[in-house]
Amino acid sequence: MAIIKPVPFRIPPAVITGTGSVRENLLAEVNNLKAKNILVVSDSAIAGAGYLDELRGFLAQPDLDFEAYTGIEAEPSIENMETALAWCAGKSFDAIIGLGGGSVIDSAKMLSALLAHGGAVRDYVGGPRAFEKRGAPTIMIPTTSGTGAEVTVNVVFKDKEAKLKRVVVSPFLMPDLAIVDPLYTLSVPPAVTAATGMDALTHAIEAYTAVKATPMTDLFAEDAIRRIGRSLRTAVACGQNVEARLDMSLGSLFGGIANAGASVGAVHALSYPLCGEYNISHGTGNALLLPYVAEVTMMGNIPKFARIAELLGEPIHGLSPRLAAARAVEAIKQLSTDIDIPLHMSRFGVLAEVLPRWAKTVIETQVRLMSNTPRVMTEKEVLAVYEAAF
Repeated sequence: MAIIKPVPFRIPPAVITGTGSVRENLLAEVNNLKAKNILVVSDSAIAGAGYLDELRGFLAQPDLDFEAYTGIEAEPSIENMETALAWCAGKSFDAIIGLGGGSVIDSAKMLSALLAHGGAVRDYVGGPRAFEKRGAPTIMIPTTSGTGAEVTVNVVFKDKEAKLKRVVVSPFLMPDLAIVDPLYTLSVPPAVTAATGMDALTHAIEAYTAVKATPMTDLFAEDAIRRIGRSLRTAVACGQNVEARLDMSLGSLFGGIANAGASVGAVHALSYPLCGEYNISHGTGNALLLPYVAEVTMMGNIPKFARIAELLGEPIHGLSPRLAAARAVEAIKQLSTDIDIPLHMSRFGVLAEVLPRWAKTVIETQVRLMSNTPRVMTEKEVLAVYEAAF
């Protein structure tokens, strides 16, 4: 008899998707919240692209007060969050909009919670305190197709002191509304499209093969893998292709929903030291490690890896389950190659001497993620993955 673990399935109370959905829905949704003092959290690139001014125009009402904070870093740190929190001191907001990629959205989620609870960021990021209630209502508008952070209950920040990524997980971090509009991703450059797209694929694949996967998360993960597999190359090659961008927006969203329910695994666990110590984006780190982790872990769930190969467009008819599963690994590598994702850490100046330390750190500190991986991995096996990716 198959056993389905009782894992909570959470999504925001409302998710709006479609071309033009921000223009058509944002003001009405803000009014539904009865929000008058609005904070928009973003970054300098989004402000420079004109998206912030566009939002200001959509919300141009005499009784709405609109403030923007654009100081979020590309890979936000705990220190960056402290600066944002200090900027908010003495101010009151009854709605917070996150306009940007995963880093901005995570920061907006965290700010809402911190303003409601008080204290320092480190009290919650690896600290003893936990959130006990929801903060100001949050509306998330992603401008990249990668993290799916607009539908998850976690945030990730860089700890510069420890040179690690820190994670906070709380149901109170779930946004109140996500508006996913592909028009807000058209200006994303090819390299960022590639890295964030592979990040979204990683979320979908890890959630699909996770120990905590359920039939509900599988529905979203499968559709995410299919959409990303058929459209990521086009989105990288021709960023103005709205159809491809819509596929990627939905693929990222559905991967995030699957991740929120089933979580992720060894790829994320192994990427934390890599991205924490070197100037490598979260998406690139995940993309680099994904095929090597898949090659090792596929033996823990051959049927699902065979299905991944099929979803990525690989011809598996007539193949044994084992050979079909191996096709998934090759499909991931080929996709990365086609969109110019590096397949080796040495491209970033990583030194071989750090790999044993990283393997030990992963086994000792990433128990939650490693235990959600379809194959139980030893420190020696983790080291072998790092060496293969080196």
